[in-house]
Amino acid sequence: MFKMDAKGGMTDADENGWQTSELYFTKADHLLSQESGAPRLESVQARFLMVLYLLSSSRAHRAWFTLGTTIQLIMALGLHSRRRNRDTAEVSLIQQECQRRVVWCSYTLDKYLSLMLGTPRLWHDEDLDERLPARANDEDISADRILPPTRDCVMDAAIFHALLARVLSQAAKEPYVVAGITDREEINTIRALCERVAEWQAELPPFLSGVIHSSSLIPLFKRQLTVLQLARYHALMFITRPLLLRNYGQIWTDREASYVQYLRVCLTAAKDTVELITTFARDNQLFPAFWYSQYIAFNALSIIYIYLIQVQSNRILPLSQTYVATEGGLSNGFGFDDSTLYVMAETAQYHLTHATARNAPSWKYGTILQSLRRELERLGAPCDHVALNAPPEHQGEPSIEGRNLDNTGLGATIPPSQPEPRYHDPFPIDAQTLPLFDTFTLDNDLILDLWSQLDSLPISAYPAYS
Repeated sequence: MFKMDAKGGMTDADENGWQTSELYFTKADHLLSQESGAPRLESVQARFLMVLYLLSSSRAHRAWFTLGTTIQLIMALGLHSRRRNRDTAEVSLIQQECQRRVVWCSYTLDKYLSLMLGTPRLWHDEDLDERLPARANDEDISADRILPPTRDCVMDAAIFHALLARVLSQAAKEPYVVAGITDREEINTIRALCERVAEWQAELPPFLSGVIHSSSLIPLFKRQLTVLQLARYHALMFITRPLLLRNYGQIWTDREASYVQYLRVCLTAAKDTVELITTFARDNQLFPAFWYSQYIAFNALSIIYIYLIQVQSNRILPLSQTYVATEGGLSNGFGFDDSTLYVMAETAQYHLTHATARNAPSWKYGTILQSLRRELERLGAPCDHVALNAPPEHQGEPSIEGRNLDNTGLGATIPPSQPEPRYHDPFPIDAQTLPLFDTFTLDNDLILDLWSQLDSLPISAYPAYS
């Protein structure tokens, strides 16, 4: 699926490469369907690789079903339980680490797929008590001993991603978006979850924390850093985004400062995501994480558009006009206004739309974002004169036809050298999305499960038949 250059960078495979990949996948799928006898670790590993390929080739629902089979095999083998593993024959440390890695990688992936597709979680935390994989590089693991790493560990990223997935799992289960919960309970839950994300970030090793500039890292660690940055932004957005659905225009609660604080957390995470996408697109840095970064980019853009809609509807005071108490007194500290946010969102949507126009999830994301943009335009966008033409700083750079994969995994492209007269959305409005936006015209809070309804809309390459 990918081509690698001498420096470890990656670009998208050509058409022949994708066709070859599909032939290999079809053959592997056939061989697995002929498998007989008791399940083995290799059966699990092969199917998990199939899940990753299906996601990369834009077949998310089939990937979810295949992941379900994979997790069933894991549980049948008892790989998820220390208690069951004690009853089995002794295995080498190499095999033990392979077992733990596939268990926890499937756990992390399950959390994202359940949110992305609006499907039930396949892994439940109470069912999984296996230890995390060892923080060790492959060359330091032998059949009878594991040596501590003498340099940066490749496994750190996967381990910390699994730990963050636990926080995400807890956030998905917390009832802080249901009707009837008090303001105090809602804020306390959001505060506790955000603190867990902050604690997680504080434990990151330097090369994954952002302390070391990404340009100083080898390509592998650079890609891992990008994935974890996106994962943290996504976690913060997921935890705090329910606050955007309230109507604060009539009266602020007695916890105004707390609401402002976490609304800022939400919008800052969305802004940082959008900046990451556009920066990597501009610099043409390469990172093949298609579905993952598309999903997180969609989250960020939908959050920005809904925030701007709420502001234009006078349900939320612009955060650039709010102040929070600091040691030095009152401070704004937001750092950008709504017009800037709008321009950033449109630029990022340009990359998302044009880089993934033939990608099935892009149809879903495109129709939703188009509906949100149209509602914002109806209310009066913060920057009506801005069109989604190629940004001036991109003009004269490589065209869409010569696109590479970027560090966000969007495969984002540099806009063509000849600017288009006006941004044109290739996605027709989907009738299934329209009822979700009816409550924007009301004065009450938005429907509390708006986010879950957006997440569970079907993914299809043919939106008219979704």
